[in-house]
Amino acid sequence: MRMRTLLGAAAVALALTVPGGAAAAGPGRDAPPTRYLGMFREADPATIAADVKSQYGVTPASVMWFDSWGTGNPFPVAQARTLWRHGIMPHYTWEPWNTALGATDPAQIHLQDIIDGTWDSYITARGREFAAVHRPILVRWGHEFNGNWYPWGIANNNADPTLYVRAYRHVHDLVTAAGARNVQWVWAFNNGSSPDAPYNDPAAAYPGDAYVDWVGIDGYNWGFGPSWDPAGDHWTTFDQTFAPAYAKARAVAPHRPVMIGEFASTEDGGDKARWIDDMNTTLRSGAYPDLKLLTYFDLTKEEAWSPSSSPAALAAFKSWVRQRYMQGRGDELARIATHPGR
Repeated sequence: MRMRTLLGAAAVALALTVPGGAAAAGPGRDAPPTRYLGMFREADPATIAADVKSQYGVTPASVMWFDSWGTGNPFPVAQARTLWRHGIMPHYTWEPWNTALGATDPAQIHLQDIIDGTWDSYITARGREFAAVHRPILVRWGHEFNGNWYPWGIANNNADPTLYVRAYRHVHDLVTAAGARNVQWVWAFNNGSSPDAPYNDPAAAYPGDAYVDWVGIDGYNWGFGPSWDPAGDHWTTFDQTFAPAYAKARAVAPHRPVMIGEFASTEDGGDKARWIDDMNTTLRSGAYPDLKLLTYFDLTKEEAWSPSSSPAALAAFKSWVRQRYMQGRGDELARIATHPGR
């Protein structure tokens, strides 16, 4: 997670009017579509759900964790199986970089290295481990590729989105060849591109429906004075944060379900509890009908993202996650995505 930018007010208006956009299913619906709660915390994946249940009173449909290629770590098969024993879908963010090096370090992992096969044995080994889970898992590979903060970003790879497409397909094909047909692949872009240039349009980096099961969006309400712009006011509503990107997702891959892979609100510059309440009202209205999974970034990192950042925010968050429409289960979540060509 790094600096985010928004796509602009005009795109918000587009998202609220296009077919399938946020206003396509409004308050006239008898009941809102079922949504699924995902949670990220820096903890053992197998313990996250119990902690969430204890603190917020709900069991998430999925839990997410991160790992980078530079660690060489195996995929935690046992933890993934434990999650499924509790009815929770594993969500693995798989980052192709060495975190000990800067994004532009010459020794860093870059997309051409992946395409050239340098990492084939590593990828294949992880694929066999994915397969060993014997249950569906979400794999979010190379997320936020339209930002310049990760080495796999298009901006750091000759401004060539075709390199990302080729690398994504290469990883997908090796994992599938290793037997991991239980993987549901998440293609995830940031809610705004940095830099905002034609080559960095997420649409140019879409690998194709045969390679993507879910379209993911990452976005945050950064509020006032984030570290990357200490004097700036970046407070944005849920709609301002996500409506343009949702419209983009529907335009690029209209036949794929949508998830928010990472989101949260800061306390700085506005009313976080109101932000969560307004989001709840929006989702309960039936807006964003194809948005199924929302994964909250439950951590105090650059900002006080955690729901427990204030008593009011915590109360609003508990109210949201306990809504009936947010009670989707992991086994239901696993059945949403289609699997073309499998």
